[in-house]
Amino acid sequence: MQAIATNRRIASCLLALTIQAGALAPAGLQAAEALPQAGNTPLLAAHQAFEAATQRRLLVKFKPGASGIDATLPARTAQLAISDLSQRLPSGAPGRPQVQLVLQRSISAQLHVVLTDRGLSPSEMQQLIEQLQRDPLVEYAEIDPRIKPQLIPNDPLYDSRQWNLQPPGPGREGGANLPGAWDVARGEVAPGQGVVVAVVDTGLRPHADLAPRLLPGYDFISDASIANDLDAQWDSDASDPGDWISVRDSETAEFSGCALSPSSWHGTMMAGTIAAVAGNSLGIAGMAPGARLLPVRVFGKCGGYLSDAITGVYWAVGLELPSLPDSMRAPPVNPYPARVINLSMAAAGSCSAAFQEAVDRVQAQGAVVVAATGNQDDTQADKALSQPANCRGVIAVTAHTRRGDLAYYANSSASTTLSAPGGGFGINQLANDGDSITSLGNSGLTSPLSDSYEEVRGTSIAAAHVSGLAALLLGMQPNLSPDQVRIILTRSARAYPANSHCQTNAVCGAGMLDAEAAVRWLQANPAPVVPPDNSGTDQTGGGGGGGGAAGWPEWLLLLSAVLLSGATRRRHQPGSGPHQAGCQQPTGQAGRM
Repeated sequence: MQAIATNRRIASCLLALTIQAGALAPAGLQAAEALPQAGNTPLLAAHQAFEAATQRRLLVKFKPGASGIDATLPARTAQLAISDLSQRLPSGAPGRPQVQLVLQRSISAQLHVVLTDRGLSPSEMQQLIEQLQRDPLVEYAEIDPRIKPQLIPNDPLYDSRQWNLQPPGPGREGGANLPGAWDVARGEVAPGQGVVVAVVDTGLRPHADLAPRLLPGYDFISDASIANDLDAQWDSDASDPGDWISVRDSETAEFSGCALSPSSWHGTMMAGTIAAVAGNSLGIAGMAPGARLLPVRVFGKCGGYLSDAITGVYWAVGLELPSLPDSMRAPPVNPYPARVINLSMAAAGSCSAAFQEAVDRVQAQGAVVVAATGNQDDTQADKALSQPANCRGVIAVTAHTRRGDLAYYANSSASTTLSAPGGGFGINQLANDGDSITSLGNSGLTSPLSDSYEEVRGTSIAAAHVSGLAALLLGMQPNLSPDQVRIILTRSARAYPANSHCQTNAVCGAGMLDAEAAVRWLQANPAPVVPPDNSGTDQTGGGGGGGGAAGWPEWLLLLSAVLLSGATRRRHQPGSGPHQAGCQQPTGQAGRM
């Protein structure tokens, strides 16, 4: 697919997983067609019009003790508190009825997902938020936005074979240097042995190169149309049923403005890079092949809601969820608390107060939070980080190419922590660049069929590399704190190569991920000292300031609709050849553009 090289793109609603397929898209939406400039496309206008009529979801947090909510009976008392709050709202404008608030569900005793009784325009929603913020019992109120996974699958033009895990060398300056790290880690324990990594995503498929690493997970999607699994209930089935958007879907109000696309299998792709089985004579190897994978399903058709992602993150680290209405009974406490949370997702705007609170609570449980910076998909040098990468304490990962250049699509700023392999072409257009990254997938265009191997690119897959290395480090030394893991990653990061964008622009964090350097740095510094003033960010970069504004400009991730290109993906048959954990090149085929 030549979409990147020729700078001809298709606008996509799905930032990370927009994959165009001729079988699903009409001729006018084939990937070779040009993308009009953001800000004046018919798709953007339609998307904005849709959003203006459908803003209904809010996150409302009461001040501790102010709402009268009994933590042992939050479902009933929360309903009363939201009803009382609704009655305290000022009267509506002349000719417009007063907005009524309805409890959708509770995330904690104080934090609730609330629906308005009708769709509001952005200005009406902002006015409502301001009214709620003035209520003496409310700590904050904000829109519950749709968020999306962060991957750009593509159809490579020639073979590559997991350059992303190989040692750096001429023409492969961006490799993450895994073989030496595996050797060191195997000298102590299996790489990442037993460390639980939560993949908060679309759910997982039981791929043959992944199934031995899977733990029982949970599905937290609360909207039946998004879930695509015939119910709107939370349940213990975290498998991925597919997230395709058909022509018929695009004609509905729910998915108006979402790009036509086949199923992405996004969570499975992330999981493969983190912990695909190594040494099994099959396909690829993951960064931490001894780690265990906890599937937490929060994304379905055209993404998912921030509130569902927050709920899934709380469950992943073993926090107890409140009792809920009958349709969404709280699940049992997770018996496999995650030490690493992979958030390959993005939402526009500054860090939501609710998401910042989630990050703080998760880190207090000892979990490392890794997030993708976002795929803005242009050559602008300095692009603000997306949420949750801009939340305080998050390890914010941007993407570099095979040659070590900043990937053209990757958001990156002074708040970036470091970069990891993401594939694709770079901003400086270095020679012989553009290779994709091979990971796991499924051959189904809609519902799942057979295992496959996919070539992908994006900050999403870059974040998965860092989550894998974090698991490998925790496998070597389980008592590391999240801040200590951050320091190891940044102090061991490799310098950007000459002629790369990041070598002369301080927007890419500490450097490029280097797995062998990280494990050897940990060996030399078994008790990393966290500076007293370290507030979750190392001096070399880190997550953003946190504490988002109460009103979001949009509730869906418009960044995806206006700025990213979709591309086809190329599949490879499973079982293409042997692979050993210590080998530099697996035999599973990949490619580059």
